[in-house]
Amino acid sequence: MSTESTPLEVLFVGSSPFDSTSDFLNTVIKTLSSHVSRLPDGETGSRSNFIGWQHPVFPITIVQPRWGGQPSSESAAKSYTLDDIKPTGYDEQAIQSYGVFRSLKDAGKIPQEVRFQVCLPTPLSVVRGFVEDDNEAIPASELTIQWDLPTEVAVLEYKRGRIADRYWKPYDKEGSLESVLTSRIMKLAEQVKPEVEMGFHLCYGDLGHVHFVQPEDMGVMVELANAIVEKVSSAHQIKYIHMPVPKERDDEAYFGPLRDLNVQKRGIKLYLGVVHAEDEGAGGARRKLETARGVHPDIAGIASECGLGRTAKVDVEKVFDTYASLAARNT
Repeated sequence: MSTESTPLEVLFVGSSPFDSTSDFLNTVIKTLSSHVSRLPDGETGSRSNFIGWQHPVFPITIVQPRWGGQPSSESAAKSYTLDDIKPTGYDEQAIQSYGVFRSLKDAGKIPQEVRFQVCLPTPLSVVRGFVEDDNEAIPASELTIQWDLPTEVAVLEYKRGRIADRYWKPYDKEGSLESVLTSRIMKLAEQVKPEVEMGFHLCYGDLGHVHFVQPEDMGVMVELANAIVEKVSSAHQIKYIHMPVPKERDDEAYFGPLRDLNVQKRGIKLYLGVVHAEDEGAGGARRKLETARGVHPDIAGIASECGLGRTAKVDVEKVFDTYASLAARNT
């Protein structure tokens, strides 16, 4: 059981505003190297806005008009195949960034036990092209795959009538929506080698620092997490689950659904996104953490709500300072 005397881990869930992977990693390891079990590459540059960099992958005739697409009646009637989709680039970026990560590890700047974390959207968020497998590029024993699930959360909220925009309407499929989503996730998990760590980032979006809908509480996330654990654990061990906490929510009502979270018995770590740039320094995050522990004592670590790619560097520095303050207090 995690308590205030147990060291808190820091989880980086995605993007950053840094200029390069080297810049991001060197900044993190200056103050937080003893508090991380895995590190992503910061999703720098064009990748800082989640899947936005994937638009050029698809033919413009099948991209939605709201994203600059130019569909036509002819293109709607055409059957598209993988040959029409360009490589996504996720594999190339991961391999390139791992080289930087490995160099820093060989230089003794990154602890040997820290894994390289690759954050990926599921096909529900962006249809991915064929990625050639390269088993030797990143050793499985050093790799963590994090599946980012904002669209899965959004379609569940749409189903509950809390989002009116039909953009989030789920595809019609037989069976419950939770069953359809977790079956798709399981197919992804089955492709991941057993030696590779796997985690999930449940997300309410951060476009313009605004959620696609404000969560009433953690209920939707707990239901989705429990469904994933029940369905996916047989295909691949789950190492952790991350859930966001809005800046203004430090009340027990928000965290209440955590009482029904079924992760402890499977050894799955829970990270909470309690850290915000402007939140009474570390005070706001500490208050959220204390309230959460009153409901669910076994909290492994802290994180931001979402990736930091849309956050100014000066605010990212505040987030890192809060990470260091909270982690040090629990050491």
